[in-house]
Amino acid sequence: MVNKGFTVIELVVVIVLLAILTVVALPKFINLQDDANQAVMESMKAAIKSADSLIALKIRLTPEALNTAKNRFTLDSGQNIRVRGMLADGRWNNTFVHLVDIKGIGQISSNNCTDDSLEWCVRQRGANWFLNRGYSTLGTGRGFVVFPLGKNVNQDRCYIYLLNQNDNAIPTTVQPSIVGIDLSEC
Repeated sequence: MVNKGFTVIELVVVIVLLAILTVVALPKFINLQDDANQAVMESMKAAIKSADSLIALKIRLTPEALNTAKNRFTLDSGQNIRVRGMLADGRWNNTFVHLVDIKGIGQISSNNCTDDSLEWCVRQRGANWFLNRGYSTLGTGRGFVVFPLGKNVNQDRCYIYLLNQNDNAIPTTVQPSIVGIDLSEC
């Protein structure tokens, strides 16, 4: 009777090959979460930028929806949003929360996104925050930053940002909003 089995050497070679494949392939699978987060952030940036552009056009096309101070605009839904320089104001809670629909996002008052009930955090930022990071040369306006759970908005460059550079509702020269993304430390 002839036994047809594997030799110890054959088994060792197979185990070594499987180990090599695991070492090569595993990092790619582990990094899928980061890749997915970055893709979602790119989509959120596009949604915020589109909302900013669309509401600016809507304000120009329907100026009768502006209040007399020209700092509030009434949407078709009846919701009022803030306006600065005939553009959407750079506040999340008074403006963009009504313009974009992003699931799992919430405004926080700290720099750390540690609330496990959220996937994404929003933090209001003044013009100097953007100025200090080189995103703007103007020291006026306000904006917000969207960043993922587990990140710190002041320490990790992993966020989407919007800055309305205007300092009041009707400036003499309207500065465009800045919408960007920094994924360098994601």
